[in-house]
Amino acid sequence: MNPPAPFSWHPVVQELSTPAVADPLGELRARLAAASPALPGGPRPRIAVAVGSRGIAGIGGVVAAVVAHLRARGADPFLVPAMGTHGGGTAPEQEAVLAHLGITEETVGAPVISQPEVQRVGTTPGGVPVWVDRAAWAADGIVPVNRVKPHTAFAGAVESGPSKLLAVGLGKAESAAALHRAPLERAIPEVAELLLGTGRVPFGVALAENAAGATAALEVLLPPGWLAAEAALLARARRLAPRLPWDDLDLLVVQELGKDVSGTGLDLHVIGLDRRFPGRGAVPRIRRIAALGLTPGSRGNANGVGYADVVTRALADAVDWPATYANCRATGFLEAVRLPYVAADEAEAVAVALRSLRPDPGPAVRAVRIRDTSRLLDLEVSPALWAALPEGVHKRCG
Repeated sequence: MNPPAPFSWHPVVQELSTPAVADPLGELRARLAAASPALPGGPRPRIAVAVGSRGIAGIGGVVAAVVAHLRARGADPFLVPAMGTHGGGTAPEQEAVLAHLGITEETVGAPVISQPEVQRVGTTPGGVPVWVDRAAWAADGIVPVNRVKPHTAFAGAVESGPSKLLAVGLGKAESAAALHRAPLERAIPEVAELLLGTGRVPFGVALAENAAGATAALEVLLPPGWLAAEAALLARARRLAPRLPWDDLDLLVVQELGKDVSGTGLDLHVIGLDRRFPGRGAVPRIRRIAALGLTPGSRGNANGVGYADVVTRALADAVDWPATYANCRATGFLEAVRLPYVAADEAEAVAVALRSLRPDPGPAVRAVRIRDTSRLLDLEVSPALWAALPEGVHKRCG
């Protein structure tokens, strides 16, 4: 990887909190056995295990453990994609997203039923229609499996997690469109409470990750106390979430953006919420962002590309615009899919971004290069930052 002009990158390591569960699958099995949640239906209930599109640590093993637990309890489990409009909202592409995450019938021991139909099952007290994947609703029960983390569009008691998977992911484009036009902080818990109240959701699995992307905590959520337990895990996930150690930067270079990294491709908590909500004064303040590529797991969905200022031709050519626009229509954030300036390669992207700054920072440029917005332990920095590293950031040699 050749360093882009007009300066060289220097490797550094950031100290971040990385508590981890030593044996996540063993812990999950023990918690499932201890909770022993009652399953709805008859002696052989059909249970839909709902899985989203994020790149969660060990997600294949987690889903396989849930499937094995259900089978041991006499259930007949199957998997459904619960990812809103990801994969362009089409059944084959959503199944392909799961396969890219390592989730197939062969790997987890249960068939994947990916189909486009949803069923309206109710209306929240706030007037939001509730939609559910038709195959999941035809089953006796639904078990959501998801990571808990701060959302990039709102702040609430519960944000991204199993409740959002139930409220938004499971209802495909219909739920995504309905909830993104309602106050999400109110609509998500209302939809979750409505579905939990049906008795069709016997339990859920919630995971939180540390700054290194490893499992830091997991919970088996049960309907009594579900939202409170998820809110507590969110508070922990927020404390563990990685952040850049600088509040002001001239340039951030991101090797990859993608839906499997964040719903907005670039996590707005990392690049600055002002990119979506101008004028809030949120940190960090980054004058220019250059994005170089799209993760394979995005399968062409470049939602969030509009939060960059410059992209490479390789990234632009990798975009599946129908899939990207399907995501945009559901969320309503049109700025998220605007195509920025397209540079030939990384060197030109960096040069264009820096030349656009007024005044040009010259050799004092404050620039950082990262793999993606979820991986912030190993960074590369410009000479100006290398010369005066903040506390908790160290030069990496060798």
